[in-house]
Amino acid sequence: MAQIEAQNPTGVLANGVKLVGESFLPGASLLMEGKFLDGAAHSIIGLGAKVVFGPLGLVLVCADSFAKATTQKSLWDYATDTYHAQIEKRKKAHEVSATSTETPAVKVIKNTA
Repeated sequence: MAQIEAQNPTGVLANGVKLVGESFLPGASLLMEGKFLDGAAHSIIGLGAKVVFGPLGLVLVCADSFAKATTQKSLWDYATDTYHAQIEKRKKAHEVSATSTETPAVKVIKNTA
């Protein structure tokens, strides 16, 4: 998992400046990091999202830009990581229940007793 720069006071201040920048221009935090192509893309997409989806679209693009600038992972990466973790958790739970010799009804009765 990527480390957030908020471990020291300088990192906290830098992240605060990035967050304020995002309130003025989508992609500002990436531009401050020197990632000009990503920052410009987020700016264009953010303004387009504001036109098409309203303030919610703009907020999502700004949040994605801030997350990518501070953790090097986009919101999509976080969503897919969470999805894959849930799939693995369900697979493990299914494997445990498949190896169990008791029927689900017996388990329910034992849990309620």
